[in-house]
Amino acid sequence: MKKTFTGKTRLFLCISGAIIALALVLQIAGVGLNLGIDFTGGSILNYSVGEDYDVNDVEAILNASGYTDNQITKAAPSAASKALQAELAAAAQAETEAPAEETEAPAEGEENAVEEAAEEVEEAAEAVEEEAEEVAEAVEEAAEPSLLNTDKSGIAADGLTDLQIRLKLADATAGMEDVVKDAVAGVVSGASETSYRTATNMEISDLGYELTYAGGNIIEFDMGGDFDKAAVESAVTKALEDGGYSLTEILFVKYDAEAEAAALAEAQAEAQAALEAAEAETEETEEAAEAETEETEAETEEAEAEEAEETEEAVEETGNNLRILINMDDVTSQVRAQLEREMTAKYPNFRFVSIDHVSAIAGRDLLSNAIKALLIAFVCMLIYIAIRFSPLSGAAALFALVHDILIMCAFMVFFRKWFQVNSSFIAAILTIVGYSINNTIIIFDRIRETRAKPGYTQVDMMDVVEVSVASTLSRTINTTLTTLFTLVCLYIFGVSSIKEFAFPLLVGMLAGTYSSVLLSGQVWAMWDNKIMANKAKKA
Repeated sequence: MKKTFTGKTRLFLCISGAIIALALVLQIAGVGLNLGIDFTGGSILNYSVGEDYDVNDVEAILNASGYTDNQITKAAPSAASKALQAELAAAAQAETEAPAEETEAPAEGEENAVEEAAEEVEEAAEAVEEEAEEVAEAVEEAAEPSLLNTDKSGIAADGLTDLQIRLKLADATAGMEDVVKDAVAGVVSGASETSYRTATNMEISDLGYELTYAGGNIIEFDMGGDFDKAAVESAVTKALEDGGYSLTEILFVKYDAEAEAAALAEAQAEAQAALEAAEAETEETEEAAEAETEETEAETEEAEAEEAEETEEAVEETGNNLRILINMDDVTSQVRAQLEREMTAKYPNFRFVSIDHVSAIAGRDLLSNAIKALLIAFVCMLIYIAIRFSPLSGAAALFALVHDILIMCAFMVFFRKWFQVNSSFIAAILTIVGYSINNTIIIFDRIRETRAKPGYTQVDMMDVVEVSVASTLSRTINTTLTTLFTLVCLYIFGVSSIKEFAFPLLVGMLAGTYSSVLLSGQVWAMWDNKIMANKAKKA
């Protein structure tokens, strides 16, 4: 019998062993798996760009900061991103309409010559000051040239206007929440924390605060009554300094949460009403009448805005709530500052959305849970195959599964420059384990059927495997190809996060087919023949 599938089993085992051994040597040499932040810990930064952008721009900025080990993902705009961009568009439209209304406003009286001369002098002084600022900016730009090319003509319009960056950055704010909470409780025993979050640029702007770098954390408290703000400031600042936290700026705000929420809601409603009025204005033809109405509305809105600011200031003096805004002087903030400065220069609506920190402890828990899941799956499969076929068949099937997992890890070592090992790789392994065992079970089932046929009861096990593999080959090829077509399409047209999942699946799919057709049944036959030979020798 011609042994197409069983004649070179040792060679196939040697090929797999060489691949795994090479990857192991690279791992020992320190050029092994490129573990992502899901295992090593780090930060996940989410941004809203507001337009199609070039991923190479982001990579160039990060590389200039010294972070070549990063993972950049383009994504469709999220709900938070859409709301942020809508707010930016409304603010931009309001700014463009305000000067037009001012120029259209009719003069109510003639100004005297002295006032006109004073205004001319003031305008000349402002012009000189602006020229000085422009010169200073030009000097600064010449000293620190932009890293990006402002030309946007070659950017693909794919609609993926959100950005996610994974960086191995340590969380410098770890434990800060507890430190602040204990310091506040030490001054005001009845204080209770109501919120702790990372501040966004838009949120800082909406709240009406100005920080040198709007990208820190916000901690809010319900103090339970009136409190000594100065004493709280002193206690919190000292606690953070003693805790070793490097701060750029810290701001304490005394406010009334209910009044502020009502004021923000009113401001949002007014902004929406103004936007709707502006949209309706473009459709009307009575320009003169509309101009007078707009002037009246603009004056009313300005008066209401001034009243809202005065009310907010009054609330901050008498409120029973405390808001602490903290800007960190850490590596994460420095990387964010450079990234946002460079990207905003080219993409004006580039805005920070959120940041998530992943600790190395969480990575170890993820790896531990993945190993537990694999072990439980292996035990269940071994029990099932042992009952359904034989314990030896179960051992051969597990050998093939371990082979597939090791091959997947080996190729992740070889392609470490392009792919990181994150939680998606664990999902790919679990997927391949289920798919590969299915092909192996089919072959073992055919082996059992072949052995029961007349004339095969005394045939060598390798010949039985040869016939069984040949009879199931067409089925194995068809199912593998149809799955591979889908995975290849996912890899070609998918974003980077999809490619990170599709690549190990492709490798695992090919390795699973390889082990099912050329290794699993053959290893079982080798073990079975060896056991039978030992029994015969003992007899």
